[in-house]
Amino acid sequence: MTQAKAVQTQSDVKFNRFLALVYLVMSLGLAFTALVSSAVSSNEEFVRRIIFNPWLAFGLFMLQIVIVFALSGAVMRMSTGAAFVLFILYSALTGVALSSIFLYYSQTTIAYTFLVTAGMFLFSSVIGLFIRRDLSGAGRFLLIALMGWLFALLLSWFFPYAAGFNQAMTFVGILLFAGLTVWDTQRLKKLSTQLEGSKGMGGMVVIGALALYLDFINLFLLMLRTSRR
Repeated sequence: MTQAKAVQTQSDVKFNRFLALVYLVMSLGLAFTALVSSAVSSNEEFVRRIIFNPWLAFGLFMLQIVIVFALSGAVMRMSTGAAFVLFILYSALTGVALSSIFLYYSQTTIAYTFLVTAGMFLFSSVIGLFIRRDLSGAGRFLLIALMGWLFALLLSWFFPYAAGFNQAMTFVGILLFAGLTVWDTQRLKKLSTQLEGSKGMGGMVVIGALALYLDFINLFLLMLRTSRR
């Protein structure tokens, strides 16, 4: 009995340490995104280039995709420092890409939406931490639904639909990423029990932070679309 309690305590400590590091890295990424986005937005000419120059926007997008694939595919072979630097670089590039929101929304609207998103994200994470039901099946459904949602979103860029459809797409996206936040959090909880000591922990912390970071950023952008300009 005593040994079982000791093992459980050790597992809880490992999980708490792992999750704390994940949220710390994610928060640093969000901070870099906010700082870079705010700094770039002060250069209105450069922001307009990002918006209206398709090659610049496409190059920025492709660079972000390359970093995500590099982290996802090779993070376990990288040093923790290299993985962290790539994550911060991705966060900074996202800040550059998001700098255009300052042209469309007031700082008050952006700050308010960020706080609302943080509350929704925290609530979803708490659900993921404490729910006991295995969400593996739900996670697969969410990923398939996300693919369908992204395809419909892509089509809407080329074939604009009615305003009602776009609004529905926004709310569906919010529900999807809230659900993905729940699933990613539970997935990280399970992952922490599979780590042997500190082996692989640094890479998994960065991957976990990236997953939650993407959930938060997408939630924020979708919530922003529901706000008044």
